[in-house]
Formats: sequence, C-alpha cells, structure tokens
Amino acid sequence: MFENEEYPRIIQFNNGNDELTIYQETVTDVGGVIWDSALMTIHYFFKNPQKFKGKKILELGSGTAVCGIALAALGAEVIITDLPERIPLIKKNVEANRNVTEGRIQIQVLDWTKDTIPSGLDLILAVDCVYYNSTVDPLIHLLVDCDSKEVIVGIELRDIGEASDAQKKFLESIKRFFQFSPISKSELDPDYYADDIVIGMLIRNT
Repeated sequence: MFENEEYPRIIQFNNGNDELTIYQETVTDVGGVIWDSALMTIHYFFKNPQKFKGKKILELGSGTAVCGIALAALGAEVIITDLPERIPLIKKNVEANRNVTEGRIQIQVLDWTKDTIPSGLDLILAVDCVYYNSTVDPLIHLLVDCDSKEVIVGIELRDIGEASDAQKKFLESIKRFFQFSPISKSELDPDYYADDIVIGMLIRNT
C-alpha cells in the first residue's frame, strides 16, 4: 500500500440492517484510524438510540468522524469538528454515509487553542481526544466555557508514554470543574466492552 492510501471499514448497526462505511488511512497520525474507544462508544449509541435522536451534538477531535456519523444516522443533528488537515477524510466519510445521515451533519474546523464551541448544544462528545500534554489545558478550557447541557468523554486508558501522562493530567485537572460519572456497564454493549476504556458524563460542579 502507498502513503495516504485509504481503505474502508464496514460497521454494522445492532439492528442487523444498516451499516456505516468508514475510510481509514494506511499511514496516519492518531486521527486517521478507528480506535477501540470509538467502537465501544458508537455501540453504546446503537444500544441507546433514544438518548440521541433529535439532539444537537458537537464532536471534538472527530478524526475519521465515525462517532459523529453514527449519531447522525440515529437522528441527531451533528457538528463534526477537527483541525484543517483532518477535514478531507471527514468529508469523504460523511459523503460515503449520506444515505443514512440524510443531511444531518455539518463539518467545521475547530482549533482548541483559539476557537470556541457554539452555544445552544445538547451534547459535546470527546472520544480519545487526550494524547498530548499540550492539548489538555485548551480542551479543558473549551469544555468549561461551553454551555452544552451534557458532555460525554471516552478514553482508552494508556499506561506508557505521553498519552498516559496527558490522560492523568486531564482526569486530575478536570476535577476542578466537573465530576466524571462513568456510564453504567448495563448501558454498554457487552460485545464491544473493554475494561481499559471508560465512557462517562462530565457533570459540572456547583
């Protein structure tokens, strides 16, 4: 395979009928592939579609956009965001799944260091967004400053390297502003569950 070649991955809904086609990159950074944390998260969505239908949702650090596309397929109005270099793959994946998302997706560049999250959202989603120490404070500031009713964070816990340090810093620093409340295991899909992945709600401190 050649550099930047893309290949599709088919993801089945748990209804046995619908599916997503998500392109990944053969040579990429952290944003060009589907991580296990994203799979666990979208199957949580598939198991609980009533929680997301009709909601206004923004996804941070969308990468392949699999999570945002899955939410739009379930009836949410979704804003998919990332840095400019990730937008071409996002556009390709949104176009590949237009038949199930039916125009419920917007794509925007969102730089955590200088942009802000729009107001009036029901949910902010951040799945596996914490890899680098330099992004922890900007991400926290974004979440603190937004007025979204809910925030869902998904993290595949790392035990080595910068990603591990960044996750520990994020989970400790976020306590100043939010409580992290893990989603009940009963709400997750047992076929897509892993002990080293946590999905939870950020509940703002009062």
